[in-house]
Amino acid sequence: MKATIFTNGDLRTSGNDLITGGSIGSLGGRIICIGDYEECLNAFPRGVKPETRDLGGKTVMPGFIDSHIHLLGFGLNLEQLSLVDVASVEELKEKVRERALETEEGGWIIGRGWDQDQFAEKRYPTRYDLDEVAGSRPVYLVRTCGHIAVASSKALEIAGITKDVEDPTGGAIDRDSRGEPTGVFRESALGLVQSCIPKADVEATETALAKGIQYVFSKGITSVHTNDGQGGFWETIDLYRRVQGKGFPLRVYWDIPSEFFEDLSNSELRTKDGHDYFRIGAVKLFADGSLGGRTAALEFPYSDDPGNHGILVVSEEELMEAVYKAQIHGMQVAIHAIGDRAVRVSLDAIEYAQNRFPVYDLRHRIVHAQILSPELIARMKSLRVVADIQPKFISTDMRWAVDRVGTERMKWSYAWRTMLEEGIPLAGGSDCPVEPPDPLYGIYCAVTRKDMNGNPSSGFYPEQKMTVDEAVHLFTTGAAYAGHEENKKGRLSPGYLCDFVVLSDDIYCVDPEEIKDLEVLLTVVGGQVVYEKA
Repeated sequence: MKATIFTNGDLRTSGNDLITGGSIGSLGGRIICIGDYEECLNAFPRGVKPETRDLGGKTVMPGFIDSHIHLLGFGLNLEQLSLVDVASVEELKEKVRERALETEEGGWIIGRGWDQDQFAEKRYPTRYDLDEVAGSRPVYLVRTCGHIAVASSKALEIAGITKDVEDPTGGAIDRDSRGEPTGVFRESALGLVQSCIPKADVEATETALAKGIQYVFSKGITSVHTNDGQGGFWETIDLYRRVQGKGFPLRVYWDIPSEFFEDLSNSELRTKDGHDYFRIGAVKLFADGSLGGRTAALEFPYSDDPGNHGILVVSEEELMEAVYKAQIHGMQVAIHAIGDRAVRVSLDAIEYAQNRFPVYDLRHRIVHAQILSPELIARMKSLRVVADIQPKFISTDMRWAVDRVGTERMKWSYAWRTMLEEGIPLAGGSDCPVEPPDPLYGIYCAVTRKDMNGNPSSGFYPEQKMTVDEAVHLFTTGAAYAGHEENKKGRLSPGYLCDFVVLSDDIYCVDPEEIKDLEVLLTVVGGQVVYEKA
């Protein structure tokens, strides 16, 4: 049983509570003492001789928890074509051209990260753009949000998509004036092409997951709530077991894709079941799409696209039934809902389930909860819903959010302070690979409401700013609460898991503008160093 005293650290044990030059006694992966060195030494049972690790007087905080991430998808994306910050369709084409030179004839070119609002041309790429540079290679490029993609003509041919193929339920195929597919797919329509892309083999999948885990360790993340499902129910559980056993001990709260519900319900596993390195989380459900792609479901049309209300990816009746099934099986749900209509129907479904089967301690979650209203916020509180927010979104969405919904609806959008003051539990995540898995970025955005260049000077809707302590809470105790683990994670306290991060400076003392530039020097999970800055 590993025994260690981590000494000489400035310990932010819970929020801004500070012990200067303190020590942490760790035995068997848990904290047995917080205090000075002698106190920690005396806390060990007789005969146990702990190792000592000097923390150099640096700031020590509870390990960060990312409450919404797609970790395996992120690991796989690390090997794909990155289109983040591409500034034009022409630049996108050049990147595809370069990748085509490295790809065998007939091999797929897969990429992610483009955003038409960043393009000089202010338009979506099309199949014809990709055809110009890819030759016979099928191309499939996902927008940054993950809810829209563009595919080449070769990819459409492989998928059997012609003008005669109808839009699937909960999705759409963009078409030109002749009815021909442009290559752009929205929401459930993405599956028409995705299903034809060869799957990574077992070795590649394990490697991708290990790379993803090591990356999040480097950002001070010790636990994740991840929504992965590239394999199957038991296959995903086994994948994490194998990779964790090879020296990647990330703590996982698995939000299970709804398509695995039958396997889940036939097992004995339910929300909270498992062990300290892998627990069953929520059933992940989707109500709508993305605001950037104009597929988030709104009560009234988009301000910059009259007539378009977005897309409900399932019917209200289907969502009600899905939440009810989760409720009676003792499962938390995490519902992706960005637009106000999507949030409303999600709350309707939760209320319906709770009325039919009155269990109130599952801590159902609304993931994103971006476009709200006073009425929706009041309902979230009354239904005891957790708001699972992604503060880093503000740094990118501010470019077009007002255009999408107008100034009146923006008063109740990205309304973190309002939700906090109304007593709604908040958890913080990244939605990686939509945004980087970096809690320091999220905390910076929550506190400043600025982009990564420090704009606008006063912040975007600054009345919704959070304090540093409130923002840290999102990625520690708040996320722990969302995962029913507030009694073992999110604090540095005896009895809690020995998970912590060492930072280059004190997040509570630096200028808020500098939070995003802090460095992670050390990450510890279960008393074991899993990352150390070279």
